[in-house]
Amino acid sequence: MNKPLRYCFYKRFSLILLFSVVVASVIVIRVERMVLVRDLEHRGANIVQALSSATLEAIPSQDYTAMERYIKDIVQAGFVSSIAVFADDGAVLAGQPMPPDSHLLFVEHPIRRDHASYGTVQLAFSTAWIDSITWKIVYCAGAVVAVLHVVGLALINVVLNNTIYQPLNVLQQAIHEISEGNLTKKIELTGPQECNSIGESFNVMAARLADSFSQLKESRQHLELERQKLAAVVACMTEGLFVTDNDGVIVSFNESAARITGYSEKEAVGRPCGEIFQFTVSADARALNNVPNTDIHVETTLKTQDGRLLDVSVGSAVLLDSTGKSIGGVQTFRDISDEKKRHEFYCRTEKLAALGQLAAGVAHEINTPLGNIIGYASMIPQSDDVEKNHQRVSVIVEQARKCSEIVKGLLDYSRASISKLTEIDLNESVLAVVKVLQLQLKQKDAVLTLDLSQQPSMVLADSRKAEQLILNLVLNAIQAIDVGGEVHLRTWQDKEMAHLLVQDNGPGVPEELRCRIFDPFVTTKPVGEGTGLGLAICAGIIDELDGLLELIHTGSGAGFMISLPCYGGENDPAEWPAG
Repeated sequence: MNKPLRYCFYKRFSLILLFSVVVASVIVIRVERMVLVRDLEHRGANIVQALSSATLEAIPSQDYTAMERYIKDIVQAGFVSSIAVFADDGAVLAGQPMPPDSHLLFVEHPIRRDHASYGTVQLAFSTAWIDSITWKIVYCAGAVVAVLHVVGLALINVVLNNTIYQPLNVLQQAIHEISEGNLTKKIELTGPQECNSIGESFNVMAARLADSFSQLKESRQHLELERQKLAAVVACMTEGLFVTDNDGVIVSFNESAARITGYSEKEAVGRPCGEIFQFTVSADARALNNVPNTDIHVETTLKTQDGRLLDVSVGSAVLLDSTGKSIGGVQTFRDISDEKKRHEFYCRTEKLAALGQLAAGVAHEINTPLGNIIGYASMIPQSDDVEKNHQRVSVIVEQARKCSEIVKGLLDYSRASISKLTEIDLNESVLAVVKVLQLQLKQKDAVLTLDLSQQPSMVLADSRKAEQLILNLVLNAIQAIDVGGEVHLRTWQDKEMAHLLVQDNGPGVPEELRCRIFDPFVTTKPVGEGTGLGLAICAGIIDELDGLLELIHTGSGAGFMISLPCYGGENDPAEWPAG
């Protein structure tokens, strides 16, 4: 049990004082007794010496009465208990010997003359009066100890109050005020040096606490402001957001997530992610498996509470603490169902726009064989020459077949379909596109240069989408050049890829648009002459074909390079195309 400082100090002071006084008293008493005993011994020695001289005359004459008288006179002095005179043989010649006792002090002196010994004089002193003096000293010492103890405690109490208790009370009061929030409290340094040192340390501590509290308050205000900003951002996000712990349990669920999934925040928080996201979102959210990689724009499928399937774009990242340890994950998802539908619509719109531009060329191509058909058909009824009519019918059939091929190609181009990868010759696809674009080339009086590889450039692709890809790029090049401009097409191949370079000598792509040229609605054409979807559709097609579409710098104009995976065995490598 804890004791007050005053109690501990008084107890130890009393023990030390008592021990010191006892030791001092014992030493004083022993010294006092030693001095008194030595005084008695000295006085006894003088008495027995004088008595020895007096009995020296009485022993030879055997005058024992004189010796008894001497003894009686000495005993009557009051401090001598007994005196006895012994012969050499131990016989008592005079007096009454005393038996050995702790309260008696014996002093002896021989009776001799020259070298002749006649006996011994023995004197016994009582030490009772020494004991009485000793006890008086003890009593006085006890009284002195008690007085000194009381006086010492009183003085110590005053000293303790002035040097320890008052500074401690001041310090305790200051600590209490600081605990109540008064961080400006200071201690006046008016006590002893040690207490002043403690008070100075306390003042420094209070000042640092005040600074730390001020900084903490500012930090808390800043954190609260940032928290409110973050909460407002999360609340205003159009994307769904949910946070999970390491076990995949949802701990946060924003309003957009509730709107997209149909689950309220109350229904979602505290439940495993797999119970809410009952389709592939849980599998694609890599943060749920504590995978450190950050994924963005991963397209997957989400099943809502009412059973609808939505196409969503998912982002996922792991949450780490200050030590780098995983504490959960954050996932975002966005409903892209309408975007995908719009993208498909834009693709068809761009295709229809391209078809509109091709309409004149198609009409021109069809008009010629149709004119031939009409002409030859009108000649048949007017002639009876069977051989010539057979020739005319053959021409009509051939011209009709050409019209059918043109119409079939147009229908195939405009029809949406799933990619079917087959082995095709890139050179043939280029030639087919060039044939379709003859009218556009004539209208621009453009010079078309073909530099096709000598060997077939066999690639694995969907023939219709490959032709659409080439068609869009070549048509863009024709539209970009001035009248009399040039368009250059070159194919080559290496061990893994077959390449097509579509290059023009037009104005080129501005520097500020090069990083966004494949984004939707980004175009270099004047307003009203382009939708900005052509290159975006080309990028989508090239992704489906597992190929690569690049904008390259050729010195003048614009250059787009298509790279498609080769089909079959190894081919000879080729150098990068020159500008």
